[in-house]
Amino acid sequence: MTQRLDERRPGGGIVLTNISKTFVTNTVLHDVSLTFRPGTVTGVLGENGAGKSTLFKVLAGIHEPDAGGRLEVDGVEAPLPLTPTSSAELGFAFVHQDLGLAGSLSVTENVFVGAMLRKHGLIDWKAQAAKVRELLGRLGVDVDPSTPVQELTQSEKAVVAIARAIYARGRASSALLVLDEPTANLTGAERDRLFDAMRAAAATGTAIAFCTHRLDEVLTATEQVIVLRDGRVVMDAPTSSISGEKELARHILGRDLDTYFPERTSRAVDGAAPILRVEDLTGAGVEGFSLEIRPGEIVGLTGLAGAGHDTVPDLILGAVPARRGTVKVDGRTIRASSPTTTTTAGIAVLPADRKRRSGIMSASIAENLTLASLRRFARRGLIDHRAERSSVVAAMEHFDVRPLGDPDRALQTLSGGNQQKVLIAKWASRDGVKCLILHEPTQGVDVGAKRTILEHVARMAADGVAILIVSSEHEELSHLCDRVLIMRGGELRREMRGSGAKQITEQCYVAA
Repeated sequence: MTQRLDERRPGGGIVLTNISKTFVTNTVLHDVSLTFRPGTVTGVLGENGAGKSTLFKVLAGIHEPDAGGRLEVDGVEAPLPLTPTSSAELGFAFVHQDLGLAGSLSVTENVFVGAMLRKHGLIDWKAQAAKVRELLGRLGVDVDPSTPVQELTQSEKAVVAIARAIYARGRASSALLVLDEPTANLTGAERDRLFDAMRAAAATGTAIAFCTHRLDEVLTATEQVIVLRDGRVVMDAPTSSISGEKELARHILGRDLDTYFPERTSRAVDGAAPILRVEDLTGAGVEGFSLEIRPGEIVGLTGLAGAGHDTVPDLILGAVPARRGTVKVDGRTIRASSPTTTTTAGIAVLPADRKRRSGIMSASIAENLTLASLRRFARRGLIDHRAERSSVVAAMEHFDVRPLGDPDRALQTLSGGNQQKVLIAKWASRDGVKCLILHEPTQGVDVGAKRTILEHVARMAADGVAILIVSSEHEELSHLCDRVLIMRGGELRREMRGSGAKQITEQCYVAA
């Protein structure tokens, strides 16, 4: 392969022709043909299960494609199937959503992991630090190479992961950098900084494939858009030719979608006693936070990075200790607040970190879905597994958890959107839930799954559950919430009703 690649013509890009992939009898890629151009940021879109991950696993050398496909890199054919080694030799690099960084190690150690520079048999820390500064400087970030990664902001961590990927591709004259949901955990300002880093990487001649479910990001940060649906390319066009998010959604789903958000009429009753009352809650960067939510009301909570809103769910839950303040449910104070006592009182919290805190990834759909309501299936000290399974299958159908009818499948095998459906169904199935707190409920899910999730949230509100949505998705908050609260500097600064996403974002910056 090396000899052939020496003949590469810089600027030719990465060209895939008729790439297919079949698992047993299920074809998940159908004659995919597309080009990733050097110096171009290309958005790659599609619902979970559309074939995006399979396509990139073919390029990473993880999956072997069906016979008949062709791959060219700068005008020279690269023999298929690839291996992880030959993929790296071609200059293909991948940054996944979880970034894969070691928080306790320094920036330098993360960038050079497995490939330390050496001088006279010893690690050349000075040369490595200089190389890291050069890489990060090209991406518009200035951090001390000796800083532990866990001390960086989320956007800085993402850039470090990109720098590591760029370094790993070595001296390839052209490269493909695949970014899989790199903005999932970033605020608006952090996303802008990451977009600047992406453009800087593209300016060096790197072809960038940017995978995201956030359609506004595609229109902002890309020059070309490719949409996969059911394993086929259904759109390949310049971003400038796309009219807006509705057009993208139509190609992704194969049908018109008037809005991602369910129509909703507030069921909250003016003057009704609040289900949740928080008074003077203080701790972990939050000062004097107070809140009331009535039955059927959906309240949004947001702010810029570090504003304190992200900590509120854990303070209410009792997962993070408060220095002072009270939490009341139906007028009764929760004493010695802890996750157990808070949940028993009727408050359910779905944390933003789905993989580590919301679900048990290695456990089955059934085990996750019934975890909060096992008492419903207890018969003389034993679990009635037949009744449990029947309930799980019904819930999977109700929440459209795909694939349907397989409750024994491990949660980690599902797409992000289907994982989130299972975890919301877990709390919807529990008796006695009076207040549901959702932290970034649609993070990392596709447009179709987002609509389904928000429809179920709206239904729970219609049934009288008090809902608190803590989110950085201002468009989502503006459509779904009866009112939106804005935090800044650890304090509650604004309450907004009937405002659009733009006004909410502006108030995050100007609230004082």
